[in-house]
Amino acid sequence: MNRWVKYMGIAVGVLVLVAFLAVVGISAHIGDQLTSPERETLTFTPKTLGVKYENITIESEDQQDLYGWWIPHPTPRATIVFAHGYGKNREQSDLPLKELIPEFHEQGYQFLTFDFRGSGISEGDRVTVGAKEQSDLAAAIAYAKERSDGPIVLYGVSMGAATALATADETDVAAVIADSPFSDLRGYLETNLPVWSDLPNFPFTPVIMTVTPWFTGLDADVVKPIDDMAQIEAPVLLIHSQGDDAIPVSESEQLAKAGEDVELWVTENDGHVQSHRSFQTEYRRTVFEFLERVL
Repeated sequence: MNRWVKYMGIAVGVLVLVAFLAVVGISAHIGDQLTSPERETLTFTPKTLGVKYENITIESEDQQDLYGWWIPHPTPRATIVFAHGYGKNREQSDLPLKELIPEFHEQGYQFLTFDFRGSGISEGDRVTVGAKEQSDLAAAIAYAKERSDGPIVLYGVSMGAATALATADETDVAAVIADSPFSDLRGYLETNLPVWSDLPNFPFTPVIMTVTPWFTGLDADVVKPIDDMAQIEAPVLLIHSQGDDAIPVSESEQLAKAGEDVELWVTENDGHVQSHRSFQTEYRRTVFEFLERVL
């Protein structure tokens, strides 16, 4: 009898170990997928839009080459530094930036847009959803300051919007435009990973959140724009769709409450990063009137 109890104990222990290793292995696979989305290819150049530009290279703090476009203006009112979203590139096709670049230029703004690490054609194997992208954006801001003495405006979308907000408290910028940001990456992932991965919240989400930083650099705790809002000295414009099914509008509502000089425009439409598509004229007017007021 004791022998059978011993064998049963060993069998149960083996099963528990196998189950544990399976959960860790699956969680690591999800973390790998999360941080290596398929790269979007470039579909145009600013030349096709009728504006002059330069292909540029920005070196990140950890020596990653980030590639982008510098679109100068002979008498710039300010320089817009654009930060794209997760899985996107410098074009931000769902905004789409292709339609906005000529208008920014016509309104007197220089424009810098680039591919974050692991995106577009930039170096790097991983997208860290704002963790290391903050240093990428800081490098882009430094590049813009080397090219121009005028004010810098950060303009970000989704992941890029959260990154812009998380970076603005430690950089000298004149204004921030944040379209569809999240307020806290850890909280966002803990809520949305089960939907994204099709795996049950327990035990997978805690394990994914634990093992992913080990090999990807995705440290969710350093991407918490809601903690940075009170330290941002520049005016902030938040834009969010009422029916955003990827990042709820409540994220921007929380950010607006946490900041000082913040405007929030909630658009009555569905979808993620769809405010411009649904309200093109009003979107442009809101952005350019905001810039006119604060610069």
